[in-house]
Amino acid sequence: MKVLGISCYYHDASAALVENGQVLAAAAEERFSLQKHDPNFPKLAIEFCLNQAGISKDQIDAIVFYEEPAEKFTRVIASSISGFPFSSSMFTRSIKSWLGSKLWIKNEIAKRLDFPIEKIHSISHHLSHASHAFLGSPFNKSAVLIVDAVGEWSCTSIFYGDRDLDNKLELIESYAYPHSLGLLFSAFTGFLGFRVNDQECNIMALASFGKPKYVDEIKKVIQLNEDGSYQIDPSYFDFEGGKSDYLRPKFIELFGPRRNFKQRMNFDCLSDVAENVADEDQRYADIAASVQQVLEEAILGLAERAKKLTGSNNLCYAGGVALNCRANSHLVNQVIFDSIYIPCDPGDGGASQGAALYFEAKNSTKAGFQPSSPYLGKDYASSSEIKLIDHLKPSHFNRHLKQGLSLTAELGWETIDFEKEEELLESVTRDLVQKKIVGWFQGRFENGPRALGNRSLLFLPSDILTARRCSKEVKSRAPFRPYALSITDLDAYKIFEEKVISNSSLNSWMQKTASVLPSQKNSVRAALHIDGTTRPQICLLTHNPRFFKLLQSVGEATGLSALVNTSLNDSGFPLISSPSEALILFLRTGLDTLVLENRVIRKRT
Repeated sequence: MKVLGISCYYHDASAALVENGQVLAAAAEERFSLQKHDPNFPKLAIEFCLNQAGISKDQIDAIVFYEEPAEKFTRVIASSISGFPFSSSMFTRSIKSWLGSKLWIKNEIAKRLDFPIEKIHSISHHLSHASHAFLGSPFNKSAVLIVDAVGEWSCTSIFYGDRDLDNKLELIESYAYPHSLGLLFSAFTGFLGFRVNDQECNIMALASFGKPKYVDEIKKVIQLNEDGSYQIDPSYFDFEGGKSDYLRPKFIELFGPRRNFKQRMNFDCLSDVAENVADEDQRYADIAASVQQVLEEAILGLAERAKKLTGSNNLCYAGGVALNCRANSHLVNQVIFDSIYIPCDPGDGGASQGAALYFEAKNSTKAGFQPSSPYLGKDYASSSEIKLIDHLKPSHFNRHLKQGLSLTAELGWETIDFEKEEELLESVTRDLVQKKIVGWFQGRFENGPRALGNRSLLFLPSDILTARRCSKEVKSRAPFRPYALSITDLDAYKIFEEKVISNSSLNSWMQKTASVLPSQKNSVRAALHIDGTTRPQICLLTHNPRFFKLLQSVGEATGLSALVNTSLNDSGFPLISSPSEALILFLRTGLDTLVLENRVIRKRT
């Protein structure tokens, strides 16, 4: 059975194609549209999935949407009316949007894809997340915890999954809107001057510069109960009024004025000493530390509750809040469960996979589920785009350099095509050892928001100056945001304690932070946050053979098989998909070397 899953119309629209329990292809629409967190109907992602599998739409047995539109419409309208008259603008927008297309999603899918409407189905939002987490996991039985902003009505759900009982996913408990940890965290994201539904990760980064001085104030907003349950006081928030930051005056009275997003914060994760930090910025960092701590307490309480309600020693965890690496680490370190599994794309981008997996599980006897992989995107290895460089001239790009970047001479480049992988790895390793920034492009692009060795920016982890140059000349990255680290499993023991290395299921996809041994701080300082942690990808040969071999080659040259690994993109854009996008980034930024499959391109000035 071939099943197409679709998610769209909130953020991170995506499509996924499943056959016999295997995800054949999956991608977010943003990777093709270049609109970060693109919420629109995933036309391009669907086309990719079908082309990747080599099938036409007529060979699809079913299409499954990741939400129940009628139920979500009920919640949107009911919540809009409850806030009247202050929510009148949101009510008007909601009516236009929902009556225009969202409510009739099955009809729209049928029309757009010329597909029989009787073969189009839908399941609930949290069931899509739960299916993605559980059916892609290695567990036969597991507690399943879903925490995000909001689905139809549910904001947090606890399920119990059992493969032996017809892949059963039983809903045990749920917390309805507006009691949402995801919306709570997003509200603080907006309050701290960051973009909601995009820069929640900035709170995690900023929290390390603060102290949790405002925990008592935050616990006036959210009540954490001894049994692991929680309630949010909605009087502090305006989730229905259409404000971008969700905040009521009562919230501002408690926490003070919002941060101006245009104001630079003088926190630097690459400096051991804080300099010229304004008192107001320190207050914002303290608030970030406080809300992060309370979120960690809430997640821990829910996990303990999930174990008590299900009796399972395994946990599958998904939803947008599962992207919070610090909270994930806190959860792991408490050792509530023997094993924890989080899919590589636990948010809405991965929900299309869950919708398709669940439908097949319930309607096919051939569904033998296989562990999920992050490498499900498009492969451009045979694409003519890789040879595009042969027809470009430096003068075409010199006038379009990144703002603030200047050249001392006319830009030029050289290209080398390698037939032998060993020679390519040796050549790229020399560039890295010479403190160059390398763009690494190979194979199918990753699912989710993290670069895992197929669309990566790389440099030596001991080189702080190159890290600063990458932040300024390539990434436009705020200095308080740390970089992540990729390291082979063979060398991980050199910088991490054994308990970090043994938890490979979460370390493989950069899903948690880990403390670096104090004696090894300088060896990975460019990938280290000020709290002594990094976000590791512990890479095995079986995970990503060519990337593993590059790390090994770097290890032979430097003594540590590790690199700083950050996403191959510029600020404000999604992770790069195609060779042409990689070329544009290479030519207009301070990127020194670009590896496109077997072709190495270097700048010369």
